[in-house]
Amino acid sequence: MFAPYNEEELFMDDKTKTDIEAGVPMVIAHWNKDGNVTSQETYNLENISLSDWQKEQLARATLEACRKFYSDPENVKKYEAWKAERDETKRRK
Repeated sequence: MFAPYNEEELFMDDKTKTDIEAGVPMVIAHWNKDGNVTSQETYNLENISLSDWQKEQLARATLEACRKFYSDPENVKKYEAWKAERDETKRRK
């Protein structure tokens, strides 16, 4: 499904507009001069469909990154501190 955009506010080339109108999934990020994202637009994300192979590759990469992260005791310590703070905040609500 096409998400309409306001041409006066956006500066898209014709190919980008054509891709959006054709249903191509797309995220357009707007950056400030410091390199920080100031806003984003999403189009046609409902058209994303991963194959089983793509899902498996994503899972493998995520699992490997998690293993690497948690193999560092300092990261485990930071995670546990974050989790304790989050749990405390939930308890107070």
